[in-house]
Amino acid sequence: MKLSSIISLSDSISEQYDISDPVRLCRQAGVILLYFPMGCSRKACKGFIIRQEQNTAITVNSDISPDMQRIVIYHELAHFFLHISTGIADALQDCAVGCPVSDMEYEADLLSAELALRDAAVLEALSSGADFFEAAAMLHCPPEILDFKLRIMRERGCSLPDAPIAACGGCLGAAADPGFSFDTALQKHYA
Repeated sequence: MKLSSIISLSDSISEQYDISDPVRLCRQAGVILLYFPMGCSRKACKGFIIRQEQNTAITVNSDISPDMQRIVIYHELAHFFLHISTGIADALQDCAVGCPVSDMEYEADLLSAELALRDAAVLEALSSGADFFEAAAMLHCPPEILDFKLRIMRERGCSLPDAPIAACGGCLGAAADPGFSFDTALQKHYA
């Protein structure tokens, strides 16, 4: 799916729903939200979405930080809007690069970045003198999600620098520490 299609879908979602809170967005979209402990190791599952008959449920790892839970919920909601509600897939799990699921992960990462981060907040963080990684911490998101958001904002015509990283689909599955707190990271950076 092209960036322009992701932007159009995001605009449509924003017109229909309140996207400021992912938990509220789940309720409004009729998606059941569940929390279940799945561990804090690097390879721990952070969340997944599944549809059974007419019911769609997102399960989030309750062992990960609230910051990461928020991003994971947006990511799984992106799968809902992109893939589940359209009938492309009934359940999704991460897969290797080069398979259709990886393309789905990339699309979900793009849409989740667009849903989770407001343009004004991104511009404010970047113009504050913070470097890219500090800006990501200020926005309470992994740097990869900020990279995806910058790509979308550039597609919309914003003049922004390239990120010092090049995120790929499935970036949440590779998050270094599922218990990572973006507030703590920012505090450590300034200590």
